[in-house]
Amino acid sequence: MEIIWEHSPENDYEKKMYEELKNGKYQVKISNKSYACPYCPEKRTRDFRYEDLLQHATAIGSCSSQNAKRTERDKANHVALTKYLQTDIAVLPAGGGGSSKPPSAKSHAAAVLEQGLHGRDEVFVWPWTGIMVNIPTDLKNGHYVGKGGIKIRNQLAKRKFNPIRVRPLWSYQGHSGTAIVEFHKDWSGLTDAMSFEKAYDSTNHGKRNWLAKTDKSSDDVYAWIARVDDYKSNSIIGEDLRKIGYLRPISDILEEEARKTNICPYCPWRRTINFQYKDLLQHASAIATCSSKKRTAKDKANHLSLAKYLQIDFAVACAGSSAKPPPSSVVVEAVTDYDPNEMLVWPWSGVVVNIPVELRDGRYVGESGSKLRDQLSRRGFNPIRVRTLWIDKWHSGTAIVEFRKDWSGFADAMFFDKDYETNNCGKTNWLAKTDKSSDLYAWIARVDDYNANDVIGETLRRFGDPRTVWDIMEEEARKTNKLVISLTNIFETKKRFLLEMESKVKETESSLSQLIVERDNIRRVYNEEIRKIQSSAWDHYKKIFKDHEKLKVELETQKRDLERRGQELMKRETHNKIERERLAEELEQNAVKNCSLQAAAKEQRRADENVMKLAEEHKKQKEKLHKRIIQLEKQLDAKQALQLEIEQLRGKLNVMMHMGHEGDLRVLNKVELLIKALREKEEELQDLEALNQYLILQERNRNNDLQDARKELVNVRFLIFFFFFFFFFLYMEN
Repeated sequence: MEIIWEHSPENDYEKKMYEELKNGKYQVKISNKSYACPYCPEKRTRDFRYEDLLQHATAIGSCSSQNAKRTERDKANHVALTKYLQTDIAVLPAGGGGSSKPPSAKSHAAAVLEQGLHGRDEVFVWPWTGIMVNIPTDLKNGHYVGKGGIKIRNQLAKRKFNPIRVRPLWSYQGHSGTAIVEFHKDWSGLTDAMSFEKAYDSTNHGKRNWLAKTDKSSDDVYAWIARVDDYKSNSIIGEDLRKIGYLRPISDILEEEARKTNICPYCPWRRTINFQYKDLLQHASAIATCSSKKRTAKDKANHLSLAKYLQIDFAVACAGSSAKPPPSSVVVEAVTDYDPNEMLVWPWSGVVVNIPVELRDGRYVGESGSKLRDQLSRRGFNPIRVRTLWIDKWHSGTAIVEFRKDWSGFADAMFFDKDYETNNCGKTNWLAKTDKSSDLYAWIARVDDYNANDVIGETLRRFGDPRTVWDIMEEEARKTNKLVISLTNIFETKKRFLLEMESKVKETESSLSQLIVERDNIRRVYNEEIRKIQSSAWDHYKKIFKDHEKLKVELETQKRDLERRGQELMKRETHNKIERERLAEELEQNAVKNCSLQAAAKEQRRADENVMKLAEEHKKQKEKLHKRIIQLEKQLDAKQALQLEIEQLRGKLNVMMHMGHEGDLRVLNKVELLIKALREKEEELQDLEALNQYLILQERNRNNDLQDARKELVNVRFLIFFFFFFFFFLYMEN
């Protein structure tokens, strides 16, 4: 279908938006059942059905211009979306005309099976998963990197494969060059996965081409859908597949879908595919009893059998499974028509009497319980067991019929009771009967049967209890409430556990991000160190190479010098005799010079010994002088103390002399004593000064002797050095 656009700014913009939608810039189709409006991200309802999204886009695109909430650009966007939905996404149903609508999940499954792409027993990895290999990678900073999952997913979405997620697989070396493609879990996901595999297989880039490929150095990507061998492989792909999914055949998925939904098998193209139980029963009953000529006799017969199956067998079949179907109309009628306060034997039981017996080998025998159960099952009563009652190894001609403990069993028991009562073979007919014919009589076990003193009462009291329907309903309500409370507690516990796990996951993610940053820093520092080491090693290598070249040049030069000297030696070989004589003379002269040098060396050793002796004497004299200096300092201190004492005595003497006019005899005596002591101290002071002057003169004389000895030593050393240099100069000249 070709769209004609008028030339105007608005239409140009609509055409641009339409081209972007066709090129896959915006994702409109989320799955086969849900669609999204790419221009209304703030809308609460994000997942539309096809009809709802088409109505939404049409309403906004054609709204009046007075609506201030919608701009002209919004309207143009939704007009382009309407064109895209009607032209590029719409699919006509198989029945021919009618409104455009997307294919259902059932039609997807039927299309896959009918086209012969896969059998019902073929096993896949579920959820539907694809595998991509040979993704280009590059080595950067010591590890491999490649395309991210978002980029690959966008590329696949542009090719209409509709993946929901693409996860590249990483190893310790970095990007492994492989990726896992996840599709939707419904049948549209299988269709997308098969289109994905078929597209790569058609270009010789499927799994068989990859396994047969010998040169895997090209950059072409290979892809296929995950199967059993991929799931069980020991590669990184198999490990990841075992973590996220498991193996399932298509037949299991079909059966699971059938258990989840009620489908009319005779109306596959009906708009409403998934019925509720009561709607499907009403649909089957209406077609079975209709008088329309559009319905053939075969259609009516098919729907009549479907209605009977739903009323009788479907509830029983579902009761044995884990799924609990909604109650059928038969069950509802049985509960509502019966008095809920009447006492019945529970588990639901029936009583059968007047079973034909015959005398064999001295005892009565009759039909077995299994045979009676089969007869009752064929009549639609669905018993689970029939107990024939015996009295002392004699068949009593009675039996107990056991039904299921649920409400379907109650419906079967009431149907069993009403059927026999309708045929005048109920309990009242049995009690009123006088002529005991061979017909079977049966009824539902009640409290009077339970309390009877016969074999029937004993058996009922052994495995059952009398209860009303109300009691059983209340007990089920209590169990349901208890189960709800238990499940609520479990839900709250799981919710708290989930919150704790989320907090732990966040902590782990934060610590992991820190570790990744630290690892990157360590790796960056390591790479820098490696570069530095490599550069230093290269510089060292170049230096060694230059030194080697330099040594090579020097060796070449020395080699040439040796060759030149060898030539000179060969030239001088004729003059060996003259040279020998000259060498002999030089040896004699050298011997004389050596004698002189030895004598000079002896003189030098003697001078050194004298110097050492003088140095030792100088050291000893220096120590003596140091001791004398200390002694002089002590004497100087004593002199100063003596002078001080003399001054004190003089002061006292002056004081006494001033006190003498008073005529004190004691004072005069003290003055005389002080004068005498003063004279003694002055004499001692004079002696100390004389001794000090003598010591100073001695010190000066010794210093003069020491200076003379040092000058003499310097002169001797100079003479020895002069003679040594003179003889060495003569030796070098010769």
